[in-house]
Amino acid sequence: MEKIVAGQIKSYDPPTIKAFIEKGFQETGLSITGRVLVKPNLLSGKAPERAVTTHPVFLSALIELLKDHSCTVCLGDSPGYESLERVLKAGQYTDMLTHLGVTIVPFTKDVIKRIDGVSPYHEFLFGEDPGQYDHIINVPKLKTHGMMGMTLAVKNTFGFVRGFAKGRWHLRAGIDRALFASILVDIHSIAMPSVNILDGILGMSGNGPSNGAPSELGIIALSRNGLALDDLIEQRLCPGAEHPVTECARMNGLLTPYEVVDLGMPSVPSFAMPPSCATDWNLPSPLKKALRAIMVKKPKGNPKNCRLCGICVRVCPSHAVSIRNDTLHFDYSACIRCYCCQEMCPHDAIRV
Repeated sequence: MEKIVAGQIKSYDPPTIKAFIEKGFQETGLSITGRVLVKPNLLSGKAPERAVTTHPVFLSALIELLKDHSCTVCLGDSPGYESLERVLKAGQYTDMLTHLGVTIVPFTKDVIKRIDGVSPYHEFLFGEDPGQYDHIINVPKLKTHGMMGMTLAVKNTFGFVRGFAKGRWHLRAGIDRALFASILVDIHSIAMPSVNILDGILGMSGNGPSNGAPSELGIIALSRNGLALDDLIEQRLCPGAEHPVTECARMNGLLTPYEVVDLGMPSVPSFAMPPSCATDWNLPSPLKKALRAIMVKKPKGNPKNCRLCGICVRVCPSHAVSIRNDTLHFDYSACIRCYCCQEMCPHDAIRV
């Protein structure tokens, strides 16, 4: 039976984080050696207190532990629209990674990975080959997500898909969250992390994953099974919400019983989910899709915050966003409700 080790850490104290991860490795019988790729959430270049990315102190504690185990450590991700170098600099990672001798890996390759999984698709273009490493360590941030409810371990491995290629998968899935969830599950299965370590010490609630409210949750969790870890967090924080990823896994027999090693995981009495996180109506599929097109919340611009930077126009996979006469416009007939525009907006100028 898979194990999840979950506990409470109230602040970013490196020795405490390091000790928890070491304990987690012991409880799950995990031995990490050789060449390791650390895959954090580096969505965009934000300060750590914004809770958009995996905290640099959290990463430094993990990397120090890996160095203690004589690992060769690499770190990489594919941010939404910025270069990895810029995100690392803005997020206060660069000096720490240089000091620890970490090799930075921008996910800019063209690596075709194949799988017969749960989605209708069998080929995925990755920006880096996870098979070139002895271990992949997945280090997600605990955040809400406008389209998928939450972004945790499974959603974090979507970062193996390079840059704007992510938009093509959004375009294929359209407003079908179940289809997009199956794509995420397949990508996670290809990446196959040896361990998933969740940074929920400072998480994000509300209008995530970029412009939500930083929330002091004090949660840290570790598991070799990302689906199990996601399910535990979802059931503890927001059991009544729709969880397409874990529901996809459950329907396909991938979410098996697990044991929780509870080292004091705190309760979170009120955790705000995104307003766009709709319930999954128990209706025939064609009717459900038609109703979603009408009833699922639409992205809307906030002229007060909008700086007309054009990032939303660039990242929209269906070309539904434009700037005309110094005003942001949405073509809702083309909009697929993926909320990439809201996710990538650096100025909190798009709401759903």
